[in-house]
Amino acid sequence: MPWFPHNKYLWDFWFARQDDELHAFYLQAEQAECHFNPDLRHNCSAIGHAVLTPYGWREMAAPALTRNTGRAWDNLSLWTGSIARDPVTEAHFLFYTARQQEDPARWTPSEWQRPQQIGLAVSRDLLTWERVGRTPVIANPGRQIGLDGVAWRDPYVIPDERGGWLAFICARLNPEDRQNSEFGTDAGAVIAWLKSASLDNWDCYQTRRLVTSDDFYQMEVPQVFWRRFANGKRFYLIFCAQEKDCSRARRQRVSADQCRTGTYYLMSDLLPFAEQDVPQLTGSARLLTEGWYAGRLLDPETAATPMFFGFQWADEAGRFVGGISDPMPVQFNEDGSISLT
Repeated sequence: MPWFPHNKYLWDFWFARQDDELHAFYLQAEQAECHFNPDLRHNCSAIGHAVLTPYGWREMAAPALTRNTGRAWDNLSLWTGSIARDPVTEAHFLFYTARQQEDPARWTPSEWQRPQQIGLAVSRDLLTWERVGRTPVIANPGRQIGLDGVAWRDPYVIPDERGGWLAFICARLNPEDRQNSEFGTDAGAVIAWLKSASLDNWDCYQTRRLVTSDDFYQMEVPQVFWRRFANGKRFYLIFCAQEKDCSRARRQRVSADQCRTGTYYLMSDLLPFAEQDVPQLTGSARLLTEGWYAGRLLDPETAATPMFFGFQWADEAGRFVGGISDPMPVQFNEDGSISLT
């Protein structure tokens, strides 16, 4: 059944496993603290936690992680992240986005935003979390590498097939770079990636770009994975975007039904099984499902029919809904395309 915590707003989420249990971590905000206005949830959010049981999701008594106190870099609210498990120590590493209340907001092409940073917490059992250090583990690199110095969020961390770890992060082009290139102010979304030998030591100035898009203003909540087929494998990027995030250039290239609020994907060409490098993604992004935001596939590397989960962006009247959906089966077709079944 769908999951809606009592008296809370719920939106972006991610999964982790402990033995045979499936855990969900998600952004939540107390409705009363938001004055029952879901538009205010982003400055009230903590990371909630639930476990899947035969009877549905069971909410943990306390959030997994809440905003820090005092003059800390993560003292405003916590945003989207992911969990990676160290196969040697069996510890779970929670990467999360946060902002500092004292940081001045900066103007981006659509709104005022505070710079975003990425932190780290560790747990042995997915229940009790301890922050690592007093500074971001993957700091916002600012404008020194061609990004806007504001967007730096939604980290998705996976093992590197060559050893070590890869982190994929939502970012945006530097405004000056947009003005002097083919990217307009309504485009320039970036999915950046970094490589590290360990989960707690990253160099943000070694950032590379998986995607620099003239189709979208922002590409949120990424998920990446390899999927094997009969004669090779493909690399996939799942992400979400609002209808307003679709650029004029995209609207001129694709049909209107491919410019909706929902979950999208990009994929690579079919590559040899031995390929280990992060490949280029080809073609135009395809809409996987409309209306379901922050979509996640459960076990997309290994499951014959992976399950898709998302949160409902809005009802028919345009009001925020949120929650975690029922699982929806997904099919990978021979040409690499994905469809909900």
